Amino acid sequence: MLHLTRKTDYALVALSYLAQQRQAGQTGAPDEVSARKIADHFGMPLPLLMNILKELAQAKIIGSTRGSHGGYRLIVAPEAVSLLEVIEAMEGPVKFTECSEGLPILGQGCAMQECCTIRGPVRKLNQRIRGFLSEVTLADLAESKEETVTV
Repeated sequence: MLHLTRKTDYALVALSYLAQQRQAGQTGAPDEVSARKIADHFGMPLPLLMNILKELAQAKIIGSTRGSHGGYRLIVAPEAVSLLEVIEAMEGPVKFTECSEGLPILGQGCAMQECCTIRGPVRKLNQRIRGFLSEVTLADLAESKEETVTV
């Protein structure tokens, strides 16, 4: 079954919240939020959230300020952050199958590589999935709590 891990789910929730705070910051509210506030607001384990925020900072999606008045903020416009970028920051490359993105790593090839009848279609499917994920932005996710994302 294809699904996002809890880590990616938490990252998307936190980023959506930070995007909303960024928008509120344009009207005078602070756009920097502590990890504790995010964890408390959504009932997330703080240590896990802090690791997630660290990875998002390493991916240059969010920035952080240390100290008692520090916190996290988006450093990229929500419209410029794709779902694909967030998933890859948390999980690594999005691949429908191991052979989806070209040649497998030496020693990790598929035994059916020479006779596989679905290799081409699976690669096309992988490209379509990646294409869709690259079209959905953080702004789309932060837009509304109840609306369905349409692309």
